[in-house]
Amino acid sequence: MKSLLVLSHCILNTASKVMQDEAELADEYQTRDRLLKLILQKNVQLLQLPCPEFTLYGSRRWGHVKNQFQHPYFRKASKDMLEPILLQLEEYDRHPEDFSVLGIVSVEGSPSCGYYCTCTGEWKGEIGTDPAHISKMQSTLKMSDKSGVFMELLKEQLEARKLSIPIMTMEETIEALKLI
Repeated sequence: MKSLLVLSHCILNTASKVMQDEAELADEYQTRDRLLKLILQKNVQLLQLPCPEFTLYGSRRWGHVKNQFQHPYFRKASKDMLEPILLQLEEYDRHPEDFSVLGIVSVEGSPSCGYYCTCTGEWKGEIGTDPAHISKMQSTLKMSDKSGVFMELLKEQLEARKLSIPIMTMEETIEALKLI
């Protein structure tokens, strides 16, 4: 039997992330390294989710918050991107004697791919040059105990298709892989 994991895009391709100070990502990258080593050690097969942010906004985008992605076009484009992955998951699910989909791995804090935690706030595009205005907008930013838009849609689609696949953080996935 082959075991599979579905990974958020930037776990395998960190070049798709919003450009930022790499030092701020040190903890995430250490967790990622532990996860990928364990995946190779356990011979787990991988499916990579698309990155809706990179696909829709490119490599030169600024950081966004969940509030900015809660609009009909982003949601429809995300559903369209998820469709080929969902069809593959349905096929694997049809053959439980051959395949076990262990889970989907989130990237916490992401406005798209966070599952337990996402960034929210009243960030609305052009910030101008007025320090007071910038400070006011930044003060609304917070990490929220909610899912990002892409993960919300993925969970809805899994439920609609009666696919029982857990969505886990990288840390949860590491712990689950230690048990197989």
